[in-house]
Amino acid sequence: MTRAPRPPVWPRCGRGAGPDDPVGCRGRAVPRPGGGPRACLAHLDGPGRAVYLAGLRPGARVDHRGTAFTDDLLDALLAALYDEGPGRAVVGHAAFEEALFLAEARFTGAAFPDGACFDGATFLGRADFNDTAFGDETSFRKVSFLDHAWFHDARFAGHAGFGEACFRRDAGFSRARFPAGAGFARAAFQDSAHFSAARLAGEVCFREADFHGDCYFGATVFHAGATFRGATFRTAPALGPLACRGTLDLSWTRFLGTTTLEAAAGSVDCRKSSWASGAALRLRYATVDLVDVIAERSLSVTAHPRPFLSGAAGCRPFEEVVASGDPGVRVRSLSGSDAGNLALNDLDLSSCLFSGALHLDRLGLEGCCVFARTPGLRVPFLPVRRWAPRQVLAEEHYWRAARGSRGWTPAPEGVEVRPPAALASTYRQLRTSLENGRNHPGAGDFHYGEMEMRRHSGERTDGRRTLLLLYWAVSGYALRVGRTLLWLLAATLATVAAVALWGLPPEPHRPAPAASPARAQPERGTAGGRLETSVRTVLSAVGLRSGTPELTLAGTCADGAFRLVAPVLLGVAAVAVRNRVRR
Repeated sequence: MTRAPRPPVWPRCGRGAGPDDPVGCRGRAVPRPGGGPRACLAHLDGPGRAVYLAGLRPGARVDHRGTAFTDDLLDALLAALYDEGPGRAVVGHAAFEEALFLAEARFTGAAFPDGACFDGATFLGRADFNDTAFGDETSFRKVSFLDHAWFHDARFAGHAGFGEACFRRDAGFSRARFPAGAGFARAAFQDSAHFSAARLAGEVCFREADFHGDCYFGATVFHAGATFRGATFRTAPALGPLACRGTLDLSWTRFLGTTTLEAAAGSVDCRKSSWASGAALRLRYATVDLVDVIAERSLSVTAHPRPFLSGAAGCRPFEEVVASGDPGVRVRSLSGSDAGNLALNDLDLSSCLFSGALHLDRLGLEGCCVFARTPGLRVPFLPVRRWAPRQVLAEEHYWRAARGSRGWTPAPEGVEVRPPAALASTYRQLRTSLENGRNHPGAGDFHYGEMEMRRHSGERTDGRRTLLLLYWAVSGYALRVGRTLLWLLAATLATVAAVALWGLPPEPHRPAPAASPARAQPERGTAGGRLETSVRTVLSAVGLRSGTPELTLAGTCADGAFRLVAPVLLGVAAVAVRNRVRR
């Protein structure tokens, strides 16, 4: 059994009502001049309609809810409201809820100073609102545009609502102005959507909108923020370049086709977004959040090096109206994302969180990606630094600050401090990523970080921890050339001292020889002679001289130990040099 249609809340025309259709015509009944039965504008007879239209003046309020308009009937209504002064039709508050426009609806250049409501209306033909001015709140909620809908150069002084509207053909809002915000929540754009050079202020919402065709946002400016949370872009090869002073919210958004997004924004929120095909994000000024991102194909995030230009504005940069300061791009977090298909280029990762990210060993780090640095603290009264300069993760900063180390950045409120074992795994995967990208010097810093976290991890046994401690102290994990050379110098001096003090046997007393013209040589028994002999011994140990003088047991032990230690330290120093200069 079919449910009977509910009658409208306004006085209806009722023409054609019967057993099969108890409601009949739903058009708003207007008073019939001279009395008699009331009817909607479409069903008024000729004389009655002429009298009604003759009584309208520019700026008059009109209420034609539920009325069916032909193009001639709409043209006659707007002609009755035409104002010679501004040269356009001026309509007071207009009520067109559930109206049916049977042919082309030409509102071109009209003015609605008190706003208009078209909720639930249906446009069977083209809807032309080009250059139309809406002075107060305007609503097109749940409107069906079955043909082209054009709002090019339109101006909406109040909030414009297009929630759940359906655009079957092209939707055009190029150069439109929305100073009080606009809402397109759950709107369906089944063909192309044009917002090129539009200016939108206040809250702009495309939440859960569905874009089936191309999307044109070139030189579009959002003076506050714009949310596309939960929207779907089915085939949008290019978005932008656009500018957004606040947050460009792309969280939970689905991109089903290949996409290139270009934006200058204060921040870009991509949390839980999904990218089914290849995509490229070219950004400026932004802080990007990539938490729980799913990239089924290649997804690149790049800091665009040059200002975006507007072809519509004579190739002038347009981003200055919303962006200032450093044009670089920062990444806030990669937590929970699958980085296997992700590439980052020329980004600031100094505060990026990597906890929970998957396949970091396949993360592409291209260009000049910047990580955090160790503090620049120096040891008092000594020309050495407390921390060797190297690239570190922000999460190591947080962990060391939590242990009370000076100079390290503490974790922001709400950010968990990860243990050393988890940080070691992150460092290991990022090191592999850099090595795969042939960035071996950069990978060395992450190798150092990995070994540091392994050394501080509580899961290591005492023996392994001791070996790691020695490895760190002697050579900085085969990455600190100066530290190794200092140990070699110390071993050399210690060996020289040991041989000079205890390594040479006392020389028996011999009578002094007669004076000869040759220059006198220092005797081994003197301090100078013993020092010279010990130096020769050390040099012979490293193969720089041949021959070794007779030594005591202590001297032999010192010489043997140096012969064992010196080549090892030289080899470690060579490895450290290679790790730093390897290409």
